[in-house]
Amino acid sequence: MGAFAAAGLLSLLRVADEKETIRAMPWGVILMVCGVTVLTTLLETTGGIHLFSSILARFSTRTSVTGMIALVTGLVSVYSSTSGVVLPAFLPSVPGLIQKLGGGDPLAITLSILIGGHLVDVSPLSTIGALCVAGAAASEDRRRLFNRLLAWGLSMALVGALICFVAFGLLWYSPGASQ
Repeated sequence: MGAFAAAGLLSLLRVADEKETIRAMPWGVILMVCGVTVLTTLLETTGGIHLFSSILARFSTRTSVTGMIALVTGLVSVYSSTSGVVLPAFLPSVPGLIQKLGGGDPLAITLSILIGGHLVDVSPLSTIGALCVAGAAASEDRRRLFNRLLAWGLSMALVGALICFVAFGLLWYSPGASQ
């Protein structure tokens, strides 16, 4: 809403030529972000996240779940919004995931979701990264910027998974402690 209000004000003040501005807008990026949000919402409403948590529990242990969930939320966040899609979709699945694992630390899993999702936020397929590409100077090679941001986002999904596995799976989780 703030962006629409600011755009309206700038248009009324004739700060820029609105026809040229609309022509310069990265409509492909805008449509891509909106389309991915629709697909992710469809996945959530059809029970895909519940199915996914069942699959994740089948292939994880109490020690490895933090790295696995960080990897998954990182990969999902590469092409979607962390705060708009990943957190609302994955945070409610924590209690069910712990139940399916037969125990675990909800704080460690929650922190892994947060870390995994947020480390990749500059991916060009995510909201912040798409805004970076859209706001690049006209002299900037946008395809190169897109590719570099995508490589960064994908690599951060792996880094986040490793950090969470070591910090929360190996160091935090104590198999002898009651969970």
